Amino acid sequence: MEHPDMHDVIQLYQMQIGLLSSSQRDKLYQAYDQGMSPFVIGCAILRTSQERRRRNMRGQHKRISFNYLWGIIQDWFNHGITDEASFRAYWQGQQRTRTAQNGGHNAQVNTRRQVFGRDYQYEQREPAAEGFFAFLDD
Repeated sequence: MEHPDMHDVIQLYQMQIGLLSSSQRDKLYQAYDQGMSPFVIGCAILRTSQERRRRNMRGQHKRISFNYLWGIIQDWFNHGITDEASFRAYWQGQQRTRTAQNGGHNAQVNTRRQVFGRDYQYEQREPAAEGFFAFLDD
């Protein structure tokens, strides 16, 4: 697998979150210039998108701003998470902590299951008896 570059990061942001202004793009490049890899910046974008989905499932349909993403990036800088290896170590630690807090089970959000057409099998019904609704037969 190829390593992502900043062009991939910009595309990921636009696909997952929305349009990126020039000042927001400059901030992402600033994080890159300070030593954060494009992989980690992309993970921050995915984490932001994940939080937006999580809030939507809870019924909190608020837009998550670029500042939320920038906060994640700054937090990861403070924790020394700037490359893929340090991110993976951090993420595995987070998963272990969540599992321990939930009594050994992965956290699950209580939501209604979304129903899709593939969940059902259509069976042709037998036609109704003729004349059953006489006013429709005309």
